[in-house]
Amino acid sequence: MRLLRTPLLSLFFGLVFCVPAAFAAGAPADVVNNLHAALLNNMKHGKEYGCDGRIKHLQPVLDASFDVPLIAQTVMRRHWAELSEAQRNQLIAEFREVTAVTYASNFNSFDGEAFTTQDTQSLPNGDQLVHARLQPGRGDSVAFDYILHGDKDGNFRIINVIADGVSDLALRSTQYNSLFDQKGFNGLMSWLQDQSRKMRANCD
Repeated sequence: MRLLRTPLLSLFFGLVFCVPAAFAAGAPADVVNNLHAALLNNMKHGKEYGCDGRIKHLQPVLDASFDVPLIAQTVMRRHWAELSEAQRNQLIAEFREVTAVTYASNFNSFDGEAFTTQDTQSLPNGDQLVHARLQPGRGDSVAFDYILHGDKDGNFRIINVIADGVSDLALRSTQYNSLFDQKGFNGLMSWLQDQSRKMRANCD
């Protein structure tokens, strides 16, 4: 396992994903547990699956676990209103790709790691905060705090991952908006595509 202190693909408005019933979003702790189970499965079968196999096994769980449209809107802040529907869909697709490759790259082997899902807290705005920890095979544990947003049917999906106090959503928002300001939409897309290519090239 390569556990990096970089944005965890959190990542993925306007585009509707087809989510298998087996991975349907639900109670906050269940969503987090399903994600952890998929990551552990990939880690335990990392070499057998290979990079493409790990992405294939993980993608349905990521689609069910993360509220990609809400993440995309939040990350892009004021720029979201400037984007056409086609641009929004393209951005979401790239987020989705980067996220899957990131998880497949970082959670690629097993050395006795264990996830522990702890308590769930209700936030003032109605979102839910699930505390969890990852204990590596060696070294210190890592705190993962998941913020989940509920829909009108009471199903929850992740909108932010905070690893050891560092917000993935805040990091991505700062980075992506800076790139958008400097290079525009096409520049941001090119950068995201380049990130995916580089990670795939090293996704053993």
